[in-house]
Amino acid sequence: MNLARLLFKPRWQDKDADVRRVAVASGNDADMIAALPQLARGDADTGVRLAALKRLGDYEAWRERSTGDADAGVRRVARDAYLALLCSNDARVPTLARRIAELDTLSTEELERVATQASDRDLRADALARVTRPALLAERAVADADAAIRLAVLERIDDAVALARIAERARKTDKRVSRRARELVDAQRIGSGDAAAVAQKARALCERMEALLRAPSSDDTVHAAIAGEWNALGKAIPTDLLARYCGADALVRQTKINARNPPLREAASAASDAEPDAAPEEPVAISAAMLASQARFDAALASAASDAQRERELRRTHLHEMEQVLPRYAAALEAGAIAAAHALHDRLLNLGAMVVPSPAALDARLSPLHARYAELKQQQAWANRRRREMLCDDVAQLAQSGLHPDALAQRVREAREEWQRLDAAEGLSANAESGPTRRFHALCHRALKPAKAYFDKRDEVRKSHAGEIGKLLQEAAALPEQVSDWKAAGQLRQKLGDALRSLDSVDPRTRTALARQLKAAIDDLATRLDAHADEVEAAKRRLLTRATILQQQSDGRAVARDARELQTQWTALGQGRRGSDQRLWKEFRAAVDAAFGQLDAARKQRDEQSTAMRTQAENLLAEIEALRDDDAHAAKARLRDIDARWRALGSSDRALAQRYRKAHDAVESGLQGAARRKRLARYTDALARYTLLRAIETGAQATDTVPAQWNEHPAAAEFAAALDARLARATAVPAAGEQDEDAARDLLVELEFFAGIETPDEDRQRRMAFQVQRLASRMRDRGAATPESELARLMLAWFAQAPQAAELEDRFARAAKAGTETLP
Repeated sequence: MNLARLLFKPRWQDKDADVRRVAVASGNDADMIAALPQLARGDADTGVRLAALKRLGDYEAWRERSTGDADAGVRRVARDAYLALLCSNDARVPTLARRIAELDTLSTEELERVATQASDRDLRADALARVTRPALLAERAVADADAAIRLAVLERIDDAVALARIAERARKTDKRVSRRARELVDAQRIGSGDAAAVAQKARALCERMEALLRAPSSDDTVHAAIAGEWNALGKAIPTDLLARYCGADALVRQTKINARNPPLREAASAASDAEPDAAPEEPVAISAAMLASQARFDAALASAASDAQRERELRRTHLHEMEQVLPRYAAALEAGAIAAAHALHDRLLNLGAMVVPSPAALDARLSPLHARYAELKQQQAWANRRRREMLCDDVAQLAQSGLHPDALAQRVREAREEWQRLDAAEGLSANAESGPTRRFHALCHRALKPAKAYFDKRDEVRKSHAGEIGKLLQEAAALPEQVSDWKAAGQLRQKLGDALRSLDSVDPRTRTALARQLKAAIDDLATRLDAHADEVEAAKRRLLTRATILQQQSDGRAVARDARELQTQWTALGQGRRGSDQRLWKEFRAAVDAAFGQLDAARKQRDEQSTAMRTQAENLLAEIEALRDDDAHAAKARLRDIDARWRALGSSDRALAQRYRKAHDAVESGLQGAARRKRLARYTDALARYTLLRAIETGAQATDTVPAQWNEHPAAAEFAAALDARLARATAVPAAGEQDEDAARDLLVELEFFAGIETPDEDRQRRMAFQVQRLASRMRDRGAATPESELARLMLAWFAQAPQAAELEDRFARAAKAGTETLP
């Protein structure tokens, strides 16, 4: 048989990987079964390794291969199987403490999977404690099977909107969660100073305090809790509720004092009842000295009693906590969860030191538990000792394994993590240094020492590359909203893409964040570049259309000018997409060359003519632009002469023609304006004097400055007398008299009608009457005065009357100015 085995190897050792895979998956060879762990780790074929792992079905094998296998597919399958076993209550999985310790090695997504799928309540709770995603926390606060976990998760949610949704979702399924969620929302509102929430909470606390009056209790816990909640409300409590609470609180405190200290008369009555045969005596008078002595004695007695009471309360609290920890300690020992038992054991020792002497009954319950703890700790240490030796052997072999430095570091990291889990299982401190621990760390250091130079160099290269990427991101962030150098922007986009493709050369811990930032920068820049390229292409197509139209023009100067302008605009547009740019440029150059080809013969002659004509046109422009309107008659003659010469010149330069028209219109407008100002000077001068007169009448202008300023505004003879007379009245002592406001309002209505402006509502009826009267008068007389005489008549009538109210005077100023502007 041995010879046959030497000549014919078993199928699970065949050179063909497919044969080995089938044999490993279904064979029953004892040697193969024993070799399954080695096949799972060392076979060259991924299918054989997977078949061996599935045949083993071992938790440790799945876990080790999920990070140690060289093939990504095997690692993925192994990781999924490992997580499925971790979340289950399968008999093959290690203790709960071990699985909880392994949560430190999981990624965020894997932690969330354990938090939602783990069968064990404690494992699920520990995984949830490490999860930070708000959406998952909100989901587990409603959907977790354990009520305590739901409440614990709820306490970690601080978003008021999420809490409100949870309260509504759990309203019919979990009233405790729903109620607590609403309490947290109210607490946030109170903390933010919401007056309505503070008032509602204060009212509820007042009702609870008043309930203590109706049902007194010797227990101060409820009263202290109400007082603590009241103090937490801050200073935003409404005044009426504050008074209501203080009154109820004072009554409750007095009730408690009365219950502890009965009145003296009750004590005296009790004494008289104890001696019924005693002769009646006079009422006992208690002196002030006796009362003061009694008060000091009572105070000292109360202080001593208070200290003793605090000590008793503290001892009672510690004993109560020990009573709560004991069942958990016993359950952990019963389940063999030595890691959880370590913390509970230390807590019980600390509490026991604070309740010396401890009750005998409590010691009787603790003794067997401590004995069981010592036994489990010894068993755990014995079981871990062999595993520690294996870890040391594995690490010692790594130095000669020839592995790549990355694979070597991964193996050492896994070994260290497992060593830490062993320490945690035995309750050892992370800083504890025993002989095996020192040996293990020395072996790890020795194994990593050959790779140190590699890691140092790689870290240096990674930092340098990360720095370059950081500079690129800063450059992209600093890019202005309105980009001026699109060529540089395109080069920056290419650099960002190259940086994204080279992220393998940066630290893996920063790789995800850098990739996210690079993608965001690339997307933003690409969007802007594409939009710019579309704009450039559209603009160049418009320029191409204009270049094609040049062939239809016969004016060489216009063609040359337009072609140069088009080329300048084409260059200013910059580069778009390379393919479309090249094609459009060829079409553009062909169109421009065709236009110039038709005009080359006549270009020189036209240029000479154009130069001469332009010189003459510019001379005429200089003459017309230098023309002034000081002498209107001479200016008009000069303007007619220049206009005739310009028409005779027949310049076709649109820019010069536009410039000439602008200068001609300016001169003509100036002449017309000067004539009109001269014609209307009698009205404007009169109004200027009227403005000065109003300043004197209202007291805004001192009378001593009147003569000089009055003469600066000479008025026409028809207005001078009335204005001078009114000035004399304004500068003299005011005489008593009544103002004829109706006549003034009639004048204002007539002047406002003349100026074409609206009349205020209070004189609207007066204006309608005036219009009817004026219409009848015109139909009767069929004659009308000129607008100039009408305005002069109305202004003179106003100047001649006594000063009116400020409102009416302001109306006159507006109407007179508007009337003057209506004159041609």
